[in-house]
Amino acid sequence: MTKTIVSAAVGLVLTSLSASGAFAQEANSVALVLGSSGSPFYQAMQCGAQARAKELGLTLTVSAADQFAADAQIPVVNAVTASAPKVAAIVPTDMQALIPPMRELAGRGTQVITVDQTISDPSILKTQVLTDNKAGGGMAADALAALIGKKGKVLVITQPPGSLAQDAREAGFAETLKAKYPDIEYLGPQYQSNDPQRAAEIITSTLSAHPDLAGVFSTNDQGAIGAITGLRQAGAVGKVKMVAYDAASAEVAALKNGELQGLIAQSPSQQGAVAMDIAAKLIAGEAVEPVTMAEIVAIGADQPELADKYEYVAGCM
Repeated sequence: MTKTIVSAAVGLVLTSLSASGAFAQEANSVALVLGSSGSPFYQAMQCGAQARAKELGLTLTVSAADQFAADAQIPVVNAVTASAPKVAAIVPTDMQALIPPMRELAGRGTQVITVDQTISDPSILKTQVLTDNKAGGGMAADALAALIGKKGKVLVITQPPGSLAQDAREAGFAETLKAKYPDIEYLGPQYQSNDPQRAAEIITSTLSAHPDLAGVFSTNDQGAIGAITGLRQAGAVGKVKMVAYDAASAEVAALKNGELQGLIAQSPSQQGAVAMDIAAKLIAGEAVEPVTMAEIVAIGADQPELADKYEYVAGCM
């Protein structure tokens, strides 16, 4: 049985995948809280989780706020707490603000894990499913440096501070530039809050102030999509080289048509599936590792087949 409930008050979207019975009464009930709705990355994570949950016989409920923001996500987590699942896998949108509601959830008897992002107090967690985001930022720095001949001005478009994954990507990028590329001038991060229009504005305003801008790194797909728009508006596509995190369909298309020159890709469907594997072990009373690392890969413009392999497909097969 599949069910969808939309609450305009908190922008909450719930979908449940269950063979029978009420969610709270299921011995194998699992909740997945995504970072936001409408994101190709999180849609792919949901698809991977749903497919694996079906294989494992888990009753899965998926929920997400309409914005990647703590104040939007906290009511979603509170709703999950009220439903009392056996396990909750959460993509926390803020490493501090989500601690109290997640502690409350764990205190009610739900076993809590984090996926993709995490919180600064892992003591309330059973495990964390993560990628090495700092290493990914370093990979982006190496890729962009090669594209611009290891010299020139570069910019990062990212989320406001507070997202552990996004912060780590920017830090890895900045540290790698400082350590390896003395002739690259880092203009610093600018924040787009998952708003492509804001990312486009950052590009056009930066090019007005720095017409010799050589490169851009976006730490997620929404920033990349907006940055590409900004480069188009400024007539700077190809002139300003760009590397972006994620492999959303729009990013893969941009890589193939030359608007974007490199991707740092994860496998969100794999992360969703791994989260369900862990949930099944926890329900069965089995021990799990405190951290489970997921794969990450750098993709160049000359690797369209690799881009296709890692593309974040939003629709579940």
